[in-house]
Amino acid sequence: MNPAAPKGCTIRMVQPGTFDTLNPFTLRGRMVMGVWNWVYDSLLMENPDETGAAYGHLAERFEIDATARVVRFTLRPEARFTDGAPLTAEDVVFTAQILGREGRPHHRALFEHVEAVAESAHVVRFRLPEGDLARMVLRLGAVQILPRHHWQGRDFGALTMDLPLGSGPYRVVEVEPGRRVVFERNRDWWARDLPTARGRWNFDRIEMTYHRDRIAAFESLLAGRADWMVENDSRRWAVGYDTPAVREGRIQRIEQPHWYITGMNGFAFNLRRARFADARVREALALLLDFEWANAALFHGVYRRTASFFENSEMAATDAPDAAERALMAQFPGLFPPEAFHRAWQPPVSDGSGRNRATLERALALLDAAGWAPREADGKLVHKETGEVFSLSVLAQSNAQQPMITVWFRALRRIGITPRFEMLDASTFAQRTRARDFDLAYRFTIPPDWPGAEQRNLWSSEAAERPGSGNLGGLADPALDALLDRLVAAPDRAALQTTARVLDRALQWQWLVVPSHYNPMRRLAVSARFTSPPQPPRYGYGDDAWWCRDAAAP
Repeated sequence: MNPAAPKGCTIRMVQPGTFDTLNPFTLRGRMVMGVWNWVYDSLLMENPDETGAAYGHLAERFEIDATARVVRFTLRPEARFTDGAPLTAEDVVFTAQILGREGRPHHRALFEHVEAVAESAHVVRFRLPEGDLARMVLRLGAVQILPRHHWQGRDFGALTMDLPLGSGPYRVVEVEPGRRVVFERNRDWWARDLPTARGRWNFDRIEMTYHRDRIAAFESLLAGRADWMVENDSRRWAVGYDTPAVREGRIQRIEQPHWYITGMNGFAFNLRRARFADARVREALALLLDFEWANAALFHGVYRRTASFFENSEMAATDAPDAAERALMAQFPGLFPPEAFHRAWQPPVSDGSGRNRATLERALALLDAAGWAPREADGKLVHKETGEVFSLSVLAQSNAQQPMITVWFRALRRIGITPRFEMLDASTFAQRTRARDFDLAYRFTIPPDWPGAEQRNLWSSEAAERPGSGNLGGLADPALDALLDRLVAAPDRAALQTTARVLDRALQWQWLVVPSHYNPMRRLAVSARFTSPPQPPRYGYGDDAWWCRDAAAP
């Protein structure tokens, strides 16, 4: 951070897609980027240069009673919402209650077993369940606090274009539904002089414009009608920026290594379908996605194969299990094949030729062992006993994965499988997945930095039966349920890390997903009018620390 960074000027950002709600706290609709962290404040503020550390923000202090499993936050009396109303303990209790009932899954999981009580106007008490106290306090401290008086009489779960009311550094002042949102810096922000705020949120105005057409967004940047764009097209990044605006230095191109957990990214099986109930079938299908060829031929080699459900974190099981992990794995022997105790799982690796015969033969052997073989008459893959023809479809919400799917489908057709790609709008995709009406669905599974109860929503037997849960695949295993209980009850960071890695191994060896890929870098194109501190934070991009070189400019 630069505490002396000047305030002022306007920055124009572009985003792909659209939006239909200004409430980012529920799963319904497509939210606006920025509302979450620019409009709302939290009890504690994480330091992007430290992991597992946070400092008082809305809360001037907190006290932990480990014996009683209670934490008390004392709020700063000067804390205010942007309408001037004081932020009190009742607002914190309201936030815990409403997010626990109607919030996103990670909020529901957090507040499910937490009791919140306002002891006074500025003191709120949380009684916490069993588990890592430090982890729970940090998670509670990171929750954005909502104004009770604003939400009374409103439907929290409804799509809304009502201007949000928070206590943060910005407020929304203009909205063009689906197209544009304007944020204005709150010059009277109650926290502007706190150590947690110095050198941050320096722009007077942030204009966020959404483009359904990514090419149009790119062209607006080159034409000087936009200042900031995150580039997600690897091919365009490699060859599309050879333009006068870049060569003459009007646009900066910046590559920033990812600092956050990327999780599992891929095509998730619906285990409720009989065709995919056998792990050998799932492994065979995963073998046929030639990532190495696709990455080199289509994406200029910029991607990495997703290999962990905790990818890009210390929770990821990327090496052979250590002694502590093996000891824990031994308590759940049915979850792991023998080789899991001696080596790490890894996604399939091809020779990069696009026609890897060894991989093809291995896939056919697995399918044969599971009862499937090509029919002599026409080469169709059929079940050897029932004669059922093997087919599959893949659901997705955009065509972003289509190049990788095309490569995969080509290999599937070679062994006699008839695949189909279904690109759906967000509403239809949600309906189909909630109804479990799919073969495979493209999804991200991104855990928090401190994984816990939210993992039950993804992998537990109870969630497999619950409509609308995150357990899309229908995985149900009592041994896995017991392991999830151990994760939630982990008493400290070391135990959490060991248990999370063992959970990762249990999921990896099930072949629940055909792993796709992730981008190890964020690629940012930004006008040379703007600059940032020379040293980026270790655990963040530092977007809130940028400023205008000429802060007097409009």
